[in-house]
Amino acid sequence: MEKVSILWALVRRDYALQYAGSFLGISWMFLQNLVLISLYALVFLVLNLKNPSTQEDFTAYLLTGLLFWIPIQELLVRGTGILTDNRSLLKRSSLGIDLFLWIPYVQFLIHSLVTSIPVFLYLGYSGKLNLTGITFGYMVLIVSGLYLMLLLHYLSRLNILLKDISPLIRLVSQLIFWGIPVLYYPTGYLKQWNEWNPFTIPLDIFRTTVINGFQAQFDWIHLLPFLFFFFLVYLLAKRKFQSVILDHL
Repeated sequence: MEKVSILWALVRRDYALQYAGSFLGISWMFLQNLVLISLYALVFLVLNLKNPSTQEDFTAYLLTGLLFWIPIQELLVRGTGILTDNRSLLKRSSLGIDLFLWIPYVQFLIHSLVTSIPVFLYLGYSGKLNLTGITFGYMVLIVSGLYLMLLLHYLSRLNILLKDISPLIRLVSQLIFWGIPVLYYPTGYLKQWNEWNPFTIPLDIFRTTVINGFQAQFDWIHLLPFLFFFFLVYLLAKRKFQSVILDHL
């Protein structure tokens, strides 16, 4: 319980440092997410750049894709740099590296919850929301964040060794975004390629859980190789990098 209170204090401290001097404070993060979702909705729905035939179906598809990906992308970028950004505090305290890695995960949970409220309200109003799947949808987001955390244990330590790989991670996150079926329905060769994207299956599970009547587009067994690989990367980070990282802080 003591570690939970310390973690929450670190989360609040991290928010304060990120948005120090900002007019809107932490509200800017949530406003930015909503504006980003609204912008994509404007381009793909209002301007009619859509596929399939009905706008109603694609609206639910688009909104759930963005709801899933935006907090995941924030977790990926923020989690990579969290140890470097807290280097001085890590040197002075005995809290340990792992506790700091949970800061972006807690923020991911908060951002997912807040961003999902207007999205779920709209889907409920349009009759596309599976009401019994809301709880399971949040569970999918929680597990998806833990799934990514396996990789972040490695990336955050690698970020210290290589000084700063955040620009590279931002670039890779954009490539992943356009590579997974957030804004489009995958067909043909594109669908085959998406089966080997580590975030496609969690997104498909999330949509299947949340959207009323949505049919899974992928074979979920394709997630197992990525889960196994991410776990191996996590073990590598914990066993091989730990002592090296402490010397480089």
